[in-house]
Amino acid sequence: MTAPLIDPCPGCGYKAGRTACQDLFNDIALRIRALAWTGSMQTWRLLHDVYDIQHEADFCGRYRGLIMHLGGVCLALEHGGEERDYKKLQKFVELDLMKDKPYPPEPGIPATRGTITVANLEEAESPERLNAGVDRWARSAWEAYRPLQPIAREWVKEALKIK
Repeated sequence: MTAPLIDPCPGCGYKAGRTACQDLFNDIALRIRALAWTGSMQTWRLLHDVYDIQHEADFCGRYRGLIMHLGGVCLALEHGGEERDYKKLQKFVELDLMKDKPYPPEPGIPATRGTITVANLEEAESPERLNAGVDRWARSAWEAYRPLQPIAREWVKEALKIK
């Protein structure tokens, strides 16, 4: 008897399927929270933002989510990922300035969202390996979103002006 075929995760391509992908993400997020090293909250936030842009249909799907999560990756990689800046980005999202614009922004959500996925973190246990793995994963996804980087940078620029 053969095992039933499982469709890969539609967001990142994880071969074990969407449910197993989410379960693995939840496990890794708990590992990061449990370790509580200096910088773990920045890593935990970046982990969520990267996962969300790789699974855009589930976690973004409209401007508010895309601005928060793609903007969050931009904040982390290009601006240091300070908590005060995430709060400004959240305030920018709440302005809902894009509510009347067609979604997604041109040229659209990339079909492939990075060569690194949550599966690459499966064996990471130490803070150093988790931090480095999340950083590599974020850079891979950010590169995949290269066509939308200019608009994400503009969102972050506007958010950072908020007092």
